[in-house]
Amino acid sequence: MLNRKQYRTEEIARWIRDEIEAGTFPPGTRLEERPLSERFGVSKTPVREALIQLASIGIVDLRQRKGATVTILSVEQVISMFEVMTELETMAAKLSATRMSASDRDELAKIHRRSEACIPAEDFATYDAINKEFHELIYRGSCNDYLETSVRDVRSRLRVYRRYPFTKAGRIRQSFADHEQIVQAISKGDGETAAAAMRDHISIGGRVFADLVVEMRRQH
Repeated sequence: MLNRKQYRTEEIARWIRDEIEAGTFPPGTRLEERPLSERFGVSKTPVREALIQLASIGIVDLRQRKGATVTILSVEQVISMFEVMTELETMAAKLSATRMSASDRDELAKIHRRSEACIPAEDFATYDAINKEFHELIYRGSCNDYLETSVRDVRSRLRVYRRYPFTKAGRIRQSFADHEQIVQAISKGDGETAAAAMRDHISIGGRVFADLVVEMRRQH
């Protein structure tokens, strides 16, 4: 029974987190325990435990007598987290160039090629999903569990905001070109070039990301 309870809590937390990342639950959305418990066919206890778990990593804001809401990041928090993510992504690319297995390098190239079909139609949603696969494979390829967990957590919290750059005209084509340089460097085992290419990639995204920060400030 104990193992089953832990499994349900993890499952519920993962589902809520996925919905937040997908934008289904935007920042500020109230997360009611009753509808969630009914959806999973469980009592409120595992739902409450899942919300507490998500609150512990900052994805959910949980307050006494006010319930749970999806965390709203301040402009300052978004900028700070983006700076950290840039460094973590750069490190992951550098390590992957020398540590990623041959099969994963092949898979990275396949994922990259698959995303090319999104360019002509500017298919933002599909490219965003493939882009997530691309970066997560690089995290895994670093063979550093702590780095992988850290960058996943930061990127996860920023994901709802980071989808914005792909809606800008020409951004998918630029991102694809950036990825090409990263793939080539990793395939050659060139850590320094892979790191530089990833930093440039994130920084270019950052310039578009700056537009979002300006928009956030206007909304505040």
